[in-house]
Amino acid sequence: MTTTTPPDLARPALLRTGTIAAVGALPMVGALYVVLPLGTEIGALPGASGAATALASTAFAVAYAVGILALGPLADAVGARRLMVASVAATAVVTACTAFAPSAIWFLTGRAAQGLAAAAFTPATLAYIARTAPVSARVRLNTAAIGAGLASAVVSQVSAQLIAPAGGLRGVFLAFAVGAALAALAVRTLLPVDAAPVGAAPSPTAVHGAIPGLLARPRLVLLYCTGLTFLSVLVALYTSLGADGRWSATTLLILRASSLPAVIVAGVLTLRLGGVPARVRILSAVGLAVAGALLCAGGATLAVGAGLFLLVGSIALAAPSVVAEVTRLGAPAVGAAASLYTVTIFGGASLGAPLDALLGGGLTTVALGGAAVLALGGLTAAIATRG
Repeated sequence: MTTTTPPDLARPALLRTGTIAAVGALPMVGALYVVLPLGTEIGALPGASGAATALASTAFAVAYAVGILALGPLADAVGARRLMVASVAATAVVTACTAFAPSAIWFLTGRAAQGLAAAAFTPATLAYIARTAPVSARVRLNTAAIGAGLASAVVSQVSAQLIAPAGGLRGVFLAFAVGAALAALAVRTLLPVDAAPVGAAPSPTAVHGAIPGLLARPRLVLLYCTGLTFLSVLVALYTSLGADGRWSATTLLILRASSLPAVIVAGVLTLRLGGVPARVRILSAVGLAVAGALLCAGGATLAVGAGLFLLVGSIALAAPSVVAEVTRLGAPAVGAAASLYTVTIFGGASLGAPLDALLGGGLTTVALGGAAVLALGGLTAAIATRG
């Protein structure tokens, strides 16, 4: 099922793939984080409770994780590009509808529907890369897709914080709906169809039937455990940061935005570290992520900014190498393998707010607990990549 891009077409095709994967991830994955700075606006909705903001994040993340598992593997049956188009188009429509939610319950329902609609995009993108790109280019393309997804955590929060004073909750969601619609147009018109051999596509039943077999592979399961730690810690830290109360809105904006260049640095490093074994790349990056979380525990503004920069950059460096290993070990069911990995990533994101609460909600304790969680993920990666 896996094919490679012909050498004479590789350069322009790979450039388009990387660009569209990155740009598309911003509104699609960013939709998870966009509500984090909108607590006041969400709390003003009729019927909203004090937990409405946390529920808005969790409703999206849980539906996203379930949707990935149900819809993501269909990339192997219906084609990755076709699934990407369907996901971004549906997300544009649902996001626009959610912008006009008349009450908190309708808003939360819209958030769940939004998560379900967006769910297929990332696994379909990873499957598209695995199916169409030569092996030598996959880590770089995965870096573009996953790095942009991580960057969206910053971009979406900063965008929401800038749009909300004038446009409110509705303005923020309409802006994201437009972004998703433009992504749908770009995928549909600029990406070539993934070239699965005619008649070779498995049925949806067969695609989902591959999942138990993948979960029976110990190395894959251990790498999935590593992926589970990334966004759980990041979301927990962002949650505690916003609730801490010691920083002004402007300082919070700067702290959120300061980690964005880390994704770019990680992308450059990935290009230079292509010859380094995956084990070394993954374990080194996780070690740096632990150091970033420990820096955040200091609580000083400069330490938190540096810690977030190091944490986001390290995750952006580790995640593409992990997903490249996952799709390699999961072949030929690359769509199902990528979907399971994405479930763990965003399943981890849905655990971010509960992890924050479990650790007491204070920045220092959340950062220290997050460092321990990341270290555990490093241990599972070390075992998975051994030998």
